[in-house]
Amino acid sequence: MIMKSKLKPKMTARALYKNQSGLALVEFAVSLPFFIGLTIGGFETANFAFTVMKVDQLTSNTADGAARIGQGDPLSAKRITEADINDVFAGTIREGKTILLGDQHPYKDPNTGEVVLRGNARVILSSLEPVVGFDSDEPKFRIRWQRCVGKAGYYTSNYGTPTTASSIDSIGPTASPVTALSDTAVMFVETQYRYRPLIMNGFALLDEQDITRTAAMIVRERRDYVGGNDGIYPVAGVTASTCS
Repeated sequence: MIMKSKLKPKMTARALYKNQSGLALVEFAVSLPFFIGLTIGGFETANFAFTVMKVDQLTSNTADGAARIGQGDPLSAKRITEADINDVFAGTIREGKTILLGDQHPYKDPNTGEVVLRGNARVILSSLEPVVGFDSDEPKFRIRWQRCVGKAGYYTSNYGTPTTASSIDSIGPTASPVTALSDTAVMFVETQYRYRPLIMNGFALLDEQDITRTAAMIVRERRDYVGGNDGIYPVAGVTASTCS
């Protein structure tokens, strides 16, 4: 018995030209790279916006916390200690856990080509106070003390230190300068954070960059600015969060 072939004859050029059976697959293959790029770009943009919002929030909360600390009788000037400041910083690091505020990232040294680990961020807390002999007509201010937290020691304050800012007109960005009242202090916080994209493969336009935010809060109650070490009292067994 002779079996007939079930194979269809070869398609002619005209039939092949009119055939659209694979059209959807071709369109999908062409559009897939664009779809992937838009998706990744959207994720990166959302992640960047979330990070900026988080840095904003923790900067404001750190300034607010520093303005509220103090120990002692409510009727007397309150003392602040190194332990109080460390507690505020502990809250800052905890709040920034979602953006790895207290962690590190790999960094390629441009001079040696070696990949090393360096910190993600630095939070700098400064006490802005009037200078001795405050003149209301020509007020001057100073950074009385400064404390820092974060492993990014390569960041330094953009607004000075107790040594370099001993007689200044204000602190903070030029567009929104900060000053203090004649009888109190302002807690000024500067956060510098190194942003790194989720996927660094060219799909998104975002690249590594610095995010810098500032916030200031007036001290809520009367504070002892005379005692201790420039107004901060040491505590046995507690290490100060110095910026050095």
